[in-house]
Order: sequence, then structure tokens, then C-alpha cells
Amino acid sequence: MDPLLPTDPPQVGRYRLTARLGSGGMGQVYLARTASGRGLVIKVIRPELASEDGFRARFAREAEAARRVGGFHTAQVVDADHEADPPWIATAHIPGLTLVQAVREHGPLDPPALRILATGLAEGLDAIHRCGLVHRDLKPANIILAADGPRIIDFGVARPMDADSMTTHGTVFGTLPYMSPEQTESSRVGPASDVFSLGSVLAFAATGTGPFTGGTMAETLRRLLGPPPDPGEIDPDVRDLIRDCWDHDPGRRPTPELILTRFEADDLHTPGASPHFAVPEENTAFPSVLSVSTGSGQAPPPSTAATIARGGLPHHTREQISSPGSLEGTGTPPSTAGTGSNGKRSRKGLYIGVAAVTALALVSALLLWRADIGGAEDPAQAEEAEVEGPVPIGEHEDHVNTVVFDSDGDTVATAGSDGTARLWDVETGDLVATPKSFDGHVWSVAFSPDDATVASVHSDGTAQLWDVETEEPTPLPGHTGYVRSVAFGPDGSTVATASDDRTTRLWDGRTGEFVDTLGGHTDTVNSVVFGPGGFDLATASKDGTARIWDIETGEPRTTFDGHDGSVWSVAFSPEGAFAATASEDGTARIWNAGTGEPRIVLDGHDGPVNTVAFSPDGMLLATGDASGTARLWDAETGEPVTVLEGEHTDAVWSVAFSPDGATLATASDDGTVLLWDIG
Repeated sequence: MDPLLPTDPPQVGRYRLTARLGSGGMGQVYLARTASGRGLVIKVIRPELASEDGFRARFAREAEAARRVGGFHTAQVVDADHEADPPWIATAHIPGLTLVQAVREHGPLDPPALRILATGLAEGLDAIHRCGLVHRDLKPANIILAADGPRIIDFGVARPMDADSMTTHGTVFGTLPYMSPEQTESSRVGPASDVFSLGSVLAFAATGTGPFTGGTMAETLRRLLGPPPDPGEIDPDVRDLIRDCWDHDPGRRPTPELILTRFEADDLHTPGASPHFAVPEENTAFPSVLSVSTGSGQAPPPSTAATIARGGLPHHTREQISSPGSLEGTGTPPSTAGTGSNGKRSRKGLYIGVAAVTALALVSALLLWRADIGGAEDPAQAEEAEVEGPVPIGEHEDHVNTVVFDSDGDTVATAGSDGTARLWDVETGDLVATPKSFDGHVWSVAFSPDDATVASVHSDGTAQLWDVETEEPTPLPGHTGYVRSVAFGPDGSTVATASDDRTTRLWDGRTGEFVDTLGGHTDTVNSVVFGPGGFDLATASKDGTARIWDIETGEPRTTFDGHDGSVWSVAFSPEGAFAATASEDGTARIWNAGTGEPRIVLDGHDGPVNTVAFSPDGMLLATGDASGTARLWDAETGEPVTVLEGEHTDAVWSVAFSPDGATLATASDDGTVLLWDIG
């Protein structure tokens, strides 16, 4: 959580605000207290949403829906005012991790924790459906692991069973990777839609990966509408349940009541929990959030990295080439928390021997990891990966600054200091297209989600969108310095550009019209990327910080402050719970995206770290450095997986995973792009 800002109100209704918990799609979330000191969580709605036709009625319905379900299965609604300016809702503060936090910080769940989770969520959905409601946004971030079992929160999109599934504007409610197929196809949704989402939640809990999450929205949609994936080698009964939940025929999915009967023979609360397991003290009381994930983690100190010479000039750090209108600018935490007896964690973070006692069984089971019992071996470190290749693809006459895949993985786009952006066929290596040349450097390129448009940004202070078919450009004017980075939002409606003029600008991704400016960094903004939901934007700057912005308000929500040099690159994990940064100080870091707390420091590079990217499943992190080396890391533990070296002869400035995660592309100052088979 973060302290209140001067712009925050001191109280909402009768309740005094005490801290910021985060920001969701609907508004700002605060921790508050009553006059007697009881804890509350208050969600204050964005004014622009409150002004929309019919919004206040929908918001009142959220409060009423949660009240009808009751506090046993959700966060109890204490108070709400849908007529206030702006509207707000207050719920009881429930200490506990969200399911996202528990899995990301401690690893996937093993039985019986999975079974306890399945039955607890089935009970919750049964209560919701008996009230005549469909939740429609069941996902890991909307599940709090309370002391008495899981709580399903955020009824902001819950609808009566007889209501249309679409708004008057034709917008489908929900979170795409956890939607049912009928939600994505704009069909009427019933209780069975929540059951499909339950299967996806359980698959995430068992594997640590969103089963349908793709590299792009289009890829995620294809996975949802295609044959369901194999849940993997998990508890057989839970695997069978997940498969049944994923039936594309809603009528064949089990009801919550039938799910409960599957496990009624199991006594999940039998006394006799193993004395060798204990709940870590630092994880016993986390604040709950209506729709925002928070978490914790600490990181070891960074190492100092020397500057690498290149051609008699300092390392190619981009700002050292003079930029028009550019501006001159400019407490490390302890080692990683949540480790095993030897200071390291295995990828499988939670091993449960027997069910815990009483209603605390779920939370205890979710937070336990294997202890050093009876001389058992220490958790295994990450195994060295078998990497084939690399295969060269594409070449520029000068530095290659960026490489990205399209949504199918069939084409890569590259940006070069030779003044060109280029498209290459991945299978053949043939040059597909070269848009018009620019004077100076092309720093960055990005595909729109539908692959119909490519955005490019340049050292002449311009940016543009160009049609892949016709190569017709749409200019994005306005920056007063080099434009360093560009990114499309997940639905393609927004484009962000980052510049030496210290600003990030937002544009309409279809028309190219200017939307907003985000200002706050005190030096060059080097990198920009959207969060998976499209509500958040991350930036990295030469001022040594990275920030996450709420693009609705234009205000920074989280600041990552801890690097000792320019932050060159920033990336979100696929679920959005974490962010990674790469810095001139020789480290890459993984942070909690909700709180800004550092989690892991990766300090094995020889020199500045220029680029960072998560794999599509979130299990790997790729980095590239000034020595021409790329590395793969276990994103959960920070353990090195493999080193890709000896091929590039100069700095690696960009790394990108293919949508299926089987290939890593690396782009270098030596003018080449290489494809590494990491599958």
C-alpha cells in the first residue's frame, strides 16, 4: 500500500482514509477505518465513469449484489453511496492474499489445497447463483484467501441472470483470459459461464499460468474459442473437474452443487496437520483489495556495472546521441523473501502434506512450502535449458534497436539506426516490407493487436502508424525530442509513445489523434508498455525510476525506485501482477506491480542491462546486455536458466518471445537479429 497523496480526500462519507491500496479499472481503492477503528476498503469511482448514462444504477446494483450474496462468501458491503460525487462503496477489510499473490509469490498449489479452493469457490458461486446473479469476472485477482476460506470479490460486472450480457455500447464485461467462450461471442451468459471461469482459475492455481493467456488479445481469443488445453500433470480429480468446466456446451458443465458432491467423500479438515509446516509470519495479514492485487517481496542489493566502450565512444546508451530539445537530468532492500532452507525456492512453491485443521486449512495450505524434513534434499535449482540455434533473420546496415513478433509469430518487425523499420518472414527469413526511410534512427516498432498496423518512432522527434498492406503512414506529431519507444494497448484503441522530452503521450490507435500527455519523469523516457488489462501503462526512464500510470487519470500509481542508473526497459508479467526492469546499473529487477515493492534482483550480467521481457506463460524472464549476451531466468525464483552468448558481437538492445514461447529473438548493435529455439 502507498501513503495518501495531497490530492486524495481525507475521508469518504463517514470514513477516514488511511492509505492507497491501488487503482483498478473503475477507480481508486483506499484503506480506511471507522470511528471505532475497524478496517474498511473503499472504492471511489472515476468521475468520468460516474457521468456515463446508467452507470450509477449499475454501481448501485454492484453493492446490492454483494449484499444479497452476504459476507460469508464475499467481502461484506458496509456502506455505499451511488449518488455521491463521485460514487463509492465500502466493504469490510479482509486480511489475506489474493490468489494471484499466493501463486506468484509461493508457487502453484498442490492437493489438498486445490480441493479446498475448488470447494470453497463452488460454495461461493452456488451462493451467488442462488441470488439470481452471474458474477462474470471470476479470476485469480478477484479471489481473497481469507482465514475462513476463499472470498469472491468485485461484483462490478455481476448481472441478473435475465439481463443482457452486453452494455448499450456493445461492450462485453469481464477479463478476457478468464471469460467463457459464450462471453467472448457476445452471447447471453448464465451461471455456467462462471463455471467455465472456475476451471480457468483452478488451472492457474495448479500451474501458475493462465491457461488461455496469449501474447496478444487475438491469440487469447483464439485459445478460448479453440479446443481446451490439457490442464497438465496435476491432481487427477481436479484435472477432470477443470476439463468438465471447460466444456464448450454450457449445458454439460457441472453446477456448483455437483462440484461440491464430487469432493464430499474427502474430509478436507481432518485434524492432524503436519507439524513440519508453518505459515510465514510476513504473509499472515495482507490487506484485501476490491479489484487490485498487492503483494510483497524483497531483493538483494545490486552490483555496480562498468560502462563498456564501443568504437572510442561510451556504450551505445541512446541518450548520448544528441536529441533535439532533449533535457539534461539527472536503500536497497535485503535478499529475496520466501526462500527455503538453503535460500532458494523451487518452481513448485507449495507442497502440502495433509489438510490443515479447521477453517484455517485453506490459507495455511496456500502459504506452506516444503520444509527441510528428515534430511530431505534441498529444492532443486533451475535446470540448464537446452537451447538450439541461433538462426539469423534480417539484417540492418546499423544498430538494430528493437525486434517484435506479430500475433501469429509468423513475422517479426525490426527497427534500425539505418533509418528503416523492416518486416521479415520468420520461416524463410525473407524481407516482407520496408516502410519509407527516416533521417536518423528508428528506435522502436510495435504491431497492433490485429497486425494490420505497425507503429514506429524516430530520432527526428516523430512517430507514425503505417498500414501494413499499403504502407501508408499516419503521423503522430508533437514530441520535442527523440521518440524512444512505442506500444499498442491490448485492444489496439490506444498507442503510447515515450520521448527524450520527458513525456509519454497517448494517441488514438485507429485515427492517430492525440489523447493525453503523461508527465512526471525528470529525464528521458526510454521504454513504455501497456498492462494486460489496458488500464495501466509502465514507463522506464533515465532518471533511474520506472512508473506505472493510471491512463484514465494520467496519474502515476506506482513508482519503482531502486536502480542506480538509467532504466532502459520495463515489462509486465502476463497476469500483470509483476513488472520487470533493466538498468544501466548492471541489474534487472522484478517488482510487485501493485505496491512497487522489489521482489528479485538479477545481477549476473557483465555490464549494463538493456532489455527485459517475460515469456507468454510468465515462467521465464529474458534479458539482454551490453556485452552481447542474452540470458533466461526463472521468473519466480530469479535463478539463471541459460546464457545465450558468443553469437552477437555487440550489445543486445531488444529481446522478444514468440507468442508460443518457443522462440526468443535478440536484436543487437552488430546489425543482426537472431532467433533462438528455446522450446
